Amino acid sequence: MPVGLPEAVRDFVLQNAVSADGHFMKYLGNNEVDSSLLWIAVPYRLVEPTDSRFLATVAKIERDILRPDGGVYRYAADTYFGGGEWLLLTLWLAWAYIELGRRDEAAKLIAWVESQATAEGQLAEQVEGHVLDQSYFQPWVDRWGTSALPLLWSHGMYLLLKSLMKED
Repeated sequence: MPVGLPEAVRDFVLQNAVSADGHFMKYLGNNEVDSSLLWIAVPYRLVEPTDSRFLATVAKIERDILRPDGGVYRYAADTYFGGGEWLLLTLWLAWAYIELGRRDEAAKLIAWVESQATAEGQLAEQVEGHVLDQSYFQPWVDRWGTSALPLLWSHGMYLLLKSLMKED
């Protein structure tokens, strides 16, 4: 990789991918948020979790795509399998909360994920209880089958978060 390229990428993002409201954008020209923006700080450290732009992004995620009972949508207009709540991304928000010292809120999100496990303890990619657009759910299932279950990434993130919650 050319010298200076990582810094150039970071500078470009910080100069061009922050909304007028101060949060990171879903993509250039789209002021919405995508919960995968959490990766900017956790774990990739493009910015620190305490960075004001990241905090504004978390606040917008909380307002726009976090359900009051716990699940996180990927983005507000998601129609993938109807746009259900993503277990992996809910855990990613819990990870950000841990980094920010918001352990009680992290614990609530982890408990919500646990409540979504099958009787066999399997965690899915996303759940269909509160999809954003029901009209997209069945066409996805008809074409591709049900959402991934079990999803190894959800299980791995769950184990990571349970480990982080034990640390004091």
